[in-house]
Amino acid sequence: MNTELKQLISLCLKQDRKAENALYKYCFTKLMPICYKYYKSKDDSLEQLNKSYLKILNNLPKYDESKSFDAWIKTIAVNTIIDEFRVNNKKNAIFIDREFEEINLDYHPFNLNEAEAKLTADDIQIYIQQLPDSSKMVFNLFVVDGFNHKEIGEKLGINEGTSKWHLNNARKILKKKLIEMFPQLKEREKQA
Repeated sequence: MNTELKQLISLCLKQDRKAENALYKYCFTKLMPICYKYYKSKDDSLEQLNKSYLKILNNLPKYDESKSFDAWIKTIAVNTIIDEFRVNNKKNAIFIDREFEEINLDYHPFNLNEAEAKLTADDIQIYIQQLPDSSKMVFNLFVVDGFNHKEIGEKLGINEGTSKWHLNNARKILKKKLIEMFPQLKEREKQA
């Protein structure tokens, strides 16, 4: 950790308002892209970032300086998003609540060279944002944040099979969007 960040954290522990504002700006640049992965609107993303920042400030005395500060704040942000998602989905009950003993992961990779040349990260993010909330959450946790299905199930309060189903659903939707954008991919997939 650099000296400037260390001093900033030290001042925040003393409840220095200017330091807290500077730390907020630091966290904003690191956490807003994470929040935006999971929420469709800037307002919702900003709300989650603010909730995360409050948890960061409240838990700052517990921060272990031997660990990466950036990794620590990102973990807090992801866990805050998961907690919010879990609370909202208990209200809305949008998870498919059934056991999947055997899931047919009907996902066949296809050649994306042409798509990669034409798609930008922003294009892909737009497609991910259009996924159903539950599938988007599982997709981001699995593909982007690197959690396995067991961990996702534990974090979201669902079984492992349901997590696999949501990942498969997200992949199917994204694949369909790519094929709509690049019809020639369908032909290549048939040949594979």
